Amino acid sequence: MADPQRAHVAPTSASGGGVSRPGCAEPRPPLLSVILVGQRSLTQQRHGRFVAGSGAHPARMAPDLAAALICDHTQPGELVLDPLAGVGTTLVEAIHADRNAIGLEYEPGWVALARANIDLARRHGGTDHARILRGDATRLPRGMPGELRGQISLVLTSPPYGRTMHGRVEHRRGLLTRFHNAYSHTEPASADPGNVNLAHRGRAGLIDGITAVLAGCVPLLKPGGLIVVVARPWRRDHFLVDLPGQTIQAGLAAGLNLVACRRAVHAAVRDGRLVPHHTFWQLSVARASRRKSMPVSLIQHDDIAVFAPNLNAGCRGWSP
Repeated sequence: MADPQRAHVAPTSASGGGVSRPGCAEPRPPLLSVILVGQRSLTQQRHGRFVAGSGAHPARMAPDLAAALICDHTQPGELVLDPLAGVGTTLVEAIHADRNAIGLEYEPGWVALARANIDLARRHGGTDHARILRGDATRLPRGMPGELRGQISLVLTSPPYGRTMHGRVEHRRGLLTRFHNAYSHTEPASADPGNVNLAHRGRAGLIDGITAVLAGCVPLLKPGGLIVVVARPWRRDHFLVDLPGQTIQAGLAAGLNLVACRRAVHAAVRDGRLVPHHTFWQLSVARASRRKSMPVSLIQHDDIAVFAPNLNAGCRGWSP
């Protein structure tokens, strides 16, 4: 097992149902830059906490990672926002951690699933409030209830990222079939680039969109509030796309200050070794790159950027 003084292990629950992950209300030691979130598989983390159909979303945040960040950067009863909510992973984990939550999501199908997941969390014993709204996060704070301005303690979100990290693969007959690797197919090709879903934008448009989302979140933050963005590097044509670095640049362009960088490790620690958790597609892409003599590594981490509107406002949960 890893030395607890060297890496933070995300708190876990023994079951996948509505049992809150312990430790959120306990006195917290200084935060460490590394979080181990791979001790349980993603299947174990999600079991019983999400309704059928939630697995169709191609890029859900690991529940144990969302829970760890919520517990690290908020207190019970505070309000958490995910402006790119997807099927509501952040909202579900906030409820189980005794926080209130609100999410914004563009696609109606994911909104419906997020709402069902919120209801499931409540049935499993969650006592705090959460809701999901449909809207365009690039236009924030427009679309959010006016009473929420200055009330958000934590913005926790993850932008869409590359297709080599997405999807599942099955082999029934003939060629491998890949599925659950797209956000949606509902956006018309002629859509206004200023309104199009972030998941359908090119890389430059995606970063512009992330910048707009982060800037729009600032008026919603309470004094001392933080914006935490989880991003993962990915590969395009076998070459690395530095989405985490681009996300940091987007935050700076939005007028934010970068106050901490953390890393979530998705590989499990077993007998002093790292055991990877990956999709078959990720492994296939890595092997194909190596066959082309490119010394790529199997990506097993998320980068976490912690932003504050300005350093003088204070950064709860962050120690230099």
